[in-house]
Amino acid sequence: MSDLPGKRIFYGWYIVAATCVVIAMTVGIINNSFGQFVKPVCADMGFTRQQMSLNQTILSVVSMGFGLSWGRLSRRINLNNWMRLSAVLLPAIFFCYSFANSLLMYYAITLLLGFANCSVSLMIFTYIVGMWFSEKRGIAIGLASMGTGIGAVVMNMVISQLILSIGWRATYRVVGVMMMVVIVPLVWFVIREKPSDMGLLPYGYVEEDDIEQGKPSQSFSNGSSAEDIMRMPVFWALAFCSVGIVMCISILSPTLSPHLNDNGYSVTFAAMMASISMGALAVGKLILGKLFDRLGVRKAAVIACSCTFIGLIGMIFCRHTIALAAIVLGIGLGCSFGAVCMPIITQTLFGMKSFNSIYGKLSAATSLGGAIAPVISGQTFDSFGSYVPIYIVAAGVALIVIITLFMMLPKEDKILVAASKV
Repeated sequence: MSDLPGKRIFYGWYIVAATCVVIAMTVGIINNSFGQFVKPVCADMGFTRQQMSLNQTILSVVSMGFGLSWGRLSRRINLNNWMRLSAVLLPAIFFCYSFANSLLMYYAITLLLGFANCSVSLMIFTYIVGMWFSEKRGIAIGLASMGTGIGAVVMNMVISQLILSIGWRATYRVVGVMMMVVIVPLVWFVIREKPSDMGLLPYGYVEEDDIEQGKPSQSFSNGSSAEDIMRMPVFWALAFCSVGIVMCISILSPTLSPHLNDNGYSVTFAAMMASISMGALAVGKLILGKLFDRLGVRKAAVIACSCTFIGLIGMIFCRHTIALAAIVLGIGLGCSFGAVCMPIITQTLFGMKSFNSIYGKLSAATSLGGAIAPVISGQTFDSFGSYVPIYIVAAGVALIVIITLFMMLPKEDKILVAASKV
């Protein structure tokens, strides 16, 4: 092991801390605080809510394309350099929202933001953290991805107050500068793609000879080719489940505040529930990471998806007080699936040899689910005047995903393909 008791802290934990902060200032703002801009921008620019929500679909589509090409790109680029470039471009492009004077210009900025975001996205950072840890991988990824919830809790409050004080255009500029000040130093001087970049080994690394004894391995030769893995039924089951459960998640969380308000709760209470849920999301990712380390991929994944199902049921019956607890549980553990589950499942079941290609494709599946959700949830509300019909459909999808994962994932954590040694 590259980290010994009584010695200095393993550098991977600095990677985890830096990643958590960067994710808070990227995903926590771009994805999880987007709603704060919707109403003021629509009121000022004359956009409809559906037109504004298309920005999130654009981000998801770009992310999906990047995920599909990640396997090839990872072999051709220096990820450290790409992250450094993106760390500069991302805040600058976000700053440009303040100059948008038409819907087309807004979409163009979102498209550029999506491309810049790819190299500093949640997919990339969970991949990096996974590279640094062979043991305690679940806890490490859970801690790092807590940034999405922490960023949402903090930045939703900051952005809402800034908009009230200085308007949405000036808020884009202030937040853009904040992103630059925080992201650039951490990406340039702290975060590194893999331990070998610093002459280290992953935390808990063991030799290939120990694989047969059930111990984890970080070897890049461990596993089979992407082509072989993609012929396995479990791969396509995971892809299907990724689309389905992320679609459910992307219906559940963004509609929380308006749905509660539609059902008689005050705007203030709905906002408070959103903040509580985002706080639960931050804690939930750590808990889910621990569950993976202790229970294995099958049980942990089924628990996460079951919580999503419970959360959707809570939304259907939200007028009952007990249902509010179900919603918080659903968002806290259920919405942690994409960030925590997929990288751990991919590394555990398929090994490291073709990790980039396989993880990229599964991440593209999650992006597809995220792209579909805003369209169908918005259309459902426009047609029925309520989100309840889509919650019922989503609950059915979540139930199918739970059954599929329970049947397809192995009972014990092991690489499902023979190791290819070089």
